[in-house]
Amino acid sequence: MRRILASDPDPAARIDELLGERRKEIEEQAARLREAVRDLERREQILRDSRASLERLLRLGTSDLDSREAELVRLVREITEREERVRADEAEIARRREELGAVELKRAAVERRERAVAEREEELAREAEAPVGPEAALPAHEPSPLLALVPGRDYRLCELELDAVEAGDAVLVDDEEFVVARTGPSPLPGDARRCAYLVRGPRVGGSSDGSS
Repeated sequence: MRRILASDPDPAARIDELLGERRKEIEEQAARLREAVRDLERREQILRDSRASLERLLRLGTSDLDSREAELVRLVREITEREERVRADEAEIARRREELGAVELKRAAVERRERAVAEREEELAREAEAPVGPEAALPAHEPSPLLALVPGRDYRLCELELDAVEAGDAVLVDDEEFVVARTGPSPLPGDARRCAYLVRGPRVGGSSDGSS
């Protein structure tokens, strides 16, 4: 510096020139620093904005996940309830099918009974229309019984193809052997035929085979 001032004919002017140059350099550096500070502030603001956006996105994502999880829980609950209702409906359908089967069986049994009653009514009507005058009177001798009262779980009447049956005779009905306990009138109203009342047991008199 001293050398520069010593060689310069006007040291004061030279000093002012050097100070001006130095001031200019300092101002340029200050301007660059200010620009750098502004750039840093812009970047910091961008970073803050980005962080705020990220936080908003995270909050939205968390809220969306919570809502979707709640929706899934609700759907699972609805599906479970529907499955329970379906199982209950299937059980109810099975129960109704069983009831329907029982009703069908009862209806079939009632129809069979109605047919049997109708057939019996027709038979009684035919018997009522049969002649009952002297021409239908019984002969002096006892006729061969054409009916048999057969024992079992339920007593039943059946017709026998026999010439003559007496008490103590053995008869064959449906491949089973019975014994005639006694003979008497038919238990059917308006029936003029004789009836053999059968019991289970060994023969006690003469034998006579028959079939239903």
